[in-house]
Amino acid sequence: MNKLRHMPELIHMWGTLPRYGIIIEDNSDMDRKACENRKNTDLMPKTAILSIACLTGVVAAALLLFLSNVRVPFMMDDLWYSTDLRDGGSLNGIGDVIGSQIWHYLNWGGRVFTHGFLQLSLMCGERAADVINTAMTLVLVSEMCILAGISTDADKVRKSLPDLTGYFALAFGLLITCCPNYRMSMLWQAGCANYVYSSVWILFFYICYIRALDPGKKDFPLSAVFIPLLGLITGWSTENMGPSACLAAAYITFICIRKGLASGIRRIWMIEGVAASFIGSVFCILAPGNFVRKTDSAEDLALTFPDRLLQMLKGAGDYLFPALIVLSGALIAHRCIVGKRISGKNMILLAAALLSYGAMIASPHYPDRAAFGTCVLTEVVSLSLITESLREKSSAVRFILPLMLLVSSIFTMMVIVR
Repeated sequence: MNKLRHMPELIHMWGTLPRYGIIIEDNSDMDRKACENRKNTDLMPKTAILSIACLTGVVAAALLLFLSNVRVPFMMDDLWYSTDLRDGGSLNGIGDVIGSQIWHYLNWGGRVFTHGFLQLSLMCGERAADVINTAMTLVLVSEMCILAGISTDADKVRKSLPDLTGYFALAFGLLITCCPNYRMSMLWQAGCANYVYSSVWILFFYICYIRALDPGKKDFPLSAVFIPLLGLITGWSTENMGPSACLAAAYITFICIRKGLASGIRRIWMIEGVAASFIGSVFCILAPGNFVRKTDSAEDLALTFPDRLLQMLKGAGDYLFPALIVLSGALIAHRCIVGKRISGKNMILLAAALLSYGAMIASPHYPDRAAFGTCVLTEVVSLSLITESLREKSSAVRFILPLMLLVSSIFTMMVIVR
């Protein structure tokens, strides 16, 4: 009781000590900072080891991808496109490629730019074409990471070397394992040019427009100069991906103008890109060669609307099923971990994927390769959702995602030994 009686006086004296120059230091914050520094120091060797492991895995995957391309020689359509389509002679320069594509446009199909790049790659020879295919695939994976990064609502995404290589590993794994026909879409030269090459400039087109939705991001230099050409090539790529990209760009342009995000030079290049992609889509779809070629597929043209709808539903189950499973899992994880709806940017990409899928109902035939672009857009959304969900789960990002690279590498090796 006597001690309690003097407690108020002790409290008063404690409060007046600073007045007489006596400072009572609280070392709890200093101890906590020391513990954090010691913890970070302990983690540095692990981070360095993980960085080396991730980089080694990426290099190994790139090497396996190159060896997979070497394993698949020029074949089928490659042999025809390696000649001058006008007379069957050899290709001796860009002039022969241009002449071949004029003949191709009038007599066979509308993918002038895509098959023009195909012929240029064939002129380089098999080994050089393998290098180009590998490089374009890695560029496509990088674009998937960039597009997924700018499509997420995460305020802060870890950008350490292990995490960046982990994201790249996941994108690489998704591209390989969810591909509808890996061999014919990514290793066969004609398939790689039609789908991997075209996806590279289509995703760059999406990146330019998705960035415009963020007020804090500046436009790429000379956007008003190269966007019209990029839009033309995008629209003139494939019959389903070109029009869907055009519609997505038109919607983004409308939103940006309505919200005051597009003014001056930005408004000009956004409108130019939409117009150019529309023109390219029209030229691709209405090519005279498409109608000449249709005379050879009377049986396919006889398919009724219910038959084509059934064909598309079958294609969704056969070609898009792995990508849809991954997307479903990513949506559930994002909802449970982040606890909010997906971003409007991801909704645009999903709508574009749906449009590219729905456009195939106008085609008399729906091959598995035609689903490649749709899968890529779906995988970008999945990658964005996973990135946002795991942005605070550093251990999961650094260990699970590189594992995806290992899985995709094993899948690639299976193709090599076949």
